[in-house]
Amino acid sequence: FQDAIEDLLAREVREEAGVEIEDEIKYINNVAYVRPDGIPVLLVKFAAKYKSGNVVLEEGAFTNFAWVDAEEIKLYDCIEGVQDEIIETIQLFNS
Repeated sequence: FQDAIEDLLAREVREEAGVEIEDEIKYINNVAYVRPDGIPVLLVKFAAKYKSGNVVLEEGAFTNFAWVDAEEIKLYDCIEGVQDEIIETIQLFNS
């Protein structure tokens, strides 16, 4: 099962957003938390470059999306830390 995480990410992005991503992924961070229903969750975050396709959001999963740069993200009311993660992601791929 070589490249299992890369394959999983590519599949999830395709299913949830309708787009393809490049093969190279970069680790961002992880967060452990307990959902309101008591189920523990480990959220592992990765970044990847857009490859192709038009965004088609998975029904019932998301309500909106935006393509933003490091300045535009500051205009959005995000969950704490998300703006910094997006800026970090852009820097990872620009260096």
